[in-house]
Amino acid sequence: MNGEFKPYLVSYRHNGSEWNAHIMAESFADARERLGKLALGRVEGVSVARIPGAFGIFGALAAFLRNNFAR
Repeated sequence: MNGEFKPYLVSYRHNGSEWNAHIMAESFADARERLGKLALGRVEGVSVARIPGAFGIFGALAAFLRNNFAR
């Protein structure tokens, strides 16, 4: 793996409609592998914002506070 992630578009059908999502991966094969592991994932909650990685620890802290104290 070279560390350069790109957004790969994936699609799925639900209730008669087709939906799309992005998976960040390093290659097509990596995207397929990641997609296969989604069945093992879990829903964490509603996404309320995107915080760029440049915010570093501040983004992680904001997400932690929002996830644990905003209920």
